[in-house]
Amino acid sequence: MLGERASSQALLTLRHQLGLDHPMNVRYLEWLTALLRGDVGTSLMSKQSVAELIAPAVARSALLALLAALGMLLLGGIGGIVAAIYHARWPDRLLSSFALSGLSTPEFIVATLLILVFAVGLRWLPAVSLPPPSGHISEQWSILVLPAITLSLISGCYLLRMVRASLLRLITAPNIVSARMNGVGVAALVGRHLLPQASGSLAQMVAATVPYLFGGTVIVERVYGYPGLGELLLTAFSMRDAILLQGVVMLLAAITAMCWLIADIFVAWVDPRRMRP
Repeated sequence: MLGERASSQALLTLRHQLGLDHPMNVRYLEWLTALLRGDVGTSLMSKQSVAELIAPAVARSALLALLAALGMLLLGGIGGIVAAIYHARWPDRLLSSFALSGLSTPEFIVATLLILVFAVGLRWLPAVSLPPPSGHISEQWSILVLPAITLSLISGCYLLRMVRASLLRLITAPNIVSARMNGVGVAALVGRHLLPQASGSLAQMVAATVPYLFGGTVIVERVYGYPGLGELLLTAFSMRDAILLQGVVMLLAAITAMCWLIADIFVAWVDPRRMRP
């Protein structure tokens, strides 16, 4: 922060300002007390409150994550069901190949290809996802489309394979085989038998994916220039802003824990037997 040629007095002053001259246990108690009050600290570079820096980034990432989650559920959920129902036939092979290709392609390549097609070639959507000067994304929804599609494709391919694998394990169960032999239609088979039995596993899969939509978007947000949590995380790392980096990581950890908690509560609600010792 002060450079390599900083004087000893300047270093002592900085250590005092940051509280580094206090014992470790005192510093930890001060940090924990401030955290319980909602005070995550002050950015070392911008001198702004970390909470003030994180709040707008969280709002933007939440909006993007919501749109991406909808696309992920449509692609992964419906695609996984179709692939499982038509196992070993051409729909299954086509969807499985698509999912494998999507998982094997790096995020920045997917984002670049979408920009080349829809922004440069067709000119339907903006290549850069910077919010308007007013800061209200609702005035320019088009900036969210390409980042949301990119995240939906990547996470949807993962969910598709997981849904397919989960349903394939159930399709061979005696009650499902009996229902199919009795002439139960595909819609009834999926809605009444497969999805209720697989709902717990599917909830855990979604819980594992949602945190990625918030914080695992560093590359996607950097390619599109979208100022969300991923971009803020990368900025804090590149600027060596430990306080800001700590705040972002703690928030992402809290989001991850909350997603898993909600998933566990949902599993206990739909299938209490799974929670018994």
